[in-house]
Amino acid sequence: MSSDVSYVARGAKMQCSKGSNKELKINLPASHGAYAQGKALMVETDNVVEANITSFGLCEGEKCCPIILGKWTKCEYDTLINGVPALTTDSELICAKGGRITFVTDGQNE
Repeated sequence: MSSDVSYVARGAKMQCSKGSNKELKINLPASHGAYAQGKALMVETDNVVEANITSFGLCEGEKCCPIILGKWTKCEYDTLINGVPALTTDSELICAKGGRITFVTDGQNE
């Protein structure tokens, strides 16, 4: 992992290329047991609408209701948390409506 990339923790801010809201915090209902700066770390499977990700405002003029296609990509596959790759600030998620969800912050200092 390069020095400008960091692990993503609960509360990290993300954005969608199609959403009107600038930033949305990712949620984690229950910790996976790994922490950085006292914040619970996120993993590749933390991609559930309503549990982890809510609305990015408007999407092409309509209320955003993300339809997630698969798991997060560009995870840290050498760092496993309960057997699942850790999310990093490079990780991305794709929405069926054409949006690309990326991280703005890592959530460790928020």
